[in-house]
Amino acid sequence: MKILILGCGSIGSRHALNLKQLGVKEIVLCDLNQKRANELGKKLGTKNIFNDYKIAVKQIPDISAALICIPTRFHIEPSIFLARKKIHLFIEKPLSHNLKNTKILQNIVKKNRIKIMMGNVYFFDDGFNKIKSLIEKKHIGKILHASYLQGQYLPNWHPKMDYRIEYSARKDMGGGSLLTLTSHSFYVLEWILDEIKKIHGEWVGTRGSLDIDVDDTAFFLFETKSGIIIDSHNDFLSRVHQHKLIIEGEKGRLEYDFAIKKITILLKNQKPKIVNVIINDNDRFLKEMKYFIQLILTKKQPDKNLKLEKGIHFLQIMKKTLQRL
Repeated sequence: MKILILGCGSIGSRHALNLKQLGVKEIVLCDLNQKRANELGKKLGTKNIFNDYKIAVKQIPDISAALICIPTRFHIEPSIFLARKKIHLFIEKPLSHNLKNTKILQNIVKKNRIKIMMGNVYFFDDGFNKIKSLIEKKHIGKILHASYLQGQYLPNWHPKMDYRIEYSARKDMGGGSLLTLTSHSFYVLEWILDEIKKIHGEWVGTRGSLDIDVDDTAFFLFETKSGIIIDSHNDFLSRVHQHKLIIEGEKGRLEYDFAIKKITILLKNQKPKIVNVIINDNDRFLKEMKYFIQLILTKKQPDKNLKLEKGIHFLQIMKKTLQRL
């Protein structure tokens, strides 16, 4: 099996190293930053390094799958090209910065019968899976409402780099708190609770002084098909990292603090129960790549929460908001 990694930045490098750990021996790298690609190539022991994905596919025609790990704004064009070559795809979230040409990609995928999987690493996190299991078992009864709080100071993401030149901080690359953070929380909420059908209120804009040209804060009030109300808060400004999912039910409350890997179960007239989630930070990424490899090797399609349609649905719900930014 030969897999092309398009984009050798932080997430592309992580996926590439995990694929090697999982036994993928032939990994092809492609990045406009030749130095970065060469450094990763040394770690992988590969000399198949390119700065143009079209040349890579031409010179190595038997590539089985590709990982799209480049800035959000540039996802669709290479995905369409590779899908036409019948190459299976893994696309990091979000699918794109708007809906342009997503229908074309969808039609090609269907016509060529290739498998396409959206990145959703929290789908493979033990803590979120525990929360989902408790909800399915009606542990807190009917769900009434939920809150998703996610914030981390952008300069701390990659301390050795100038945060202002990274894609998350740049409009020309499809950055911003909405596309970078809210997309993650949106996928998690739809998977654990229910499909989001409506935005009742929003505030997306700039609250800090990070010297960036994208939104640093995104507040939303969502409603799901079954009537669950969700408030979602994502920002680049929180000096103390926070990442929490709080779900209120008729019988009690579930809280998952992803930052400290701790689940709190609160039921009426009972003492709070604490469940520690013991996991290596790379484990969920490793599981994600293992899942993708199995998709390629079998006739199975990805879980509905990992399908291309989920990536399109997020952009459809956010269409008007994205147009205003």
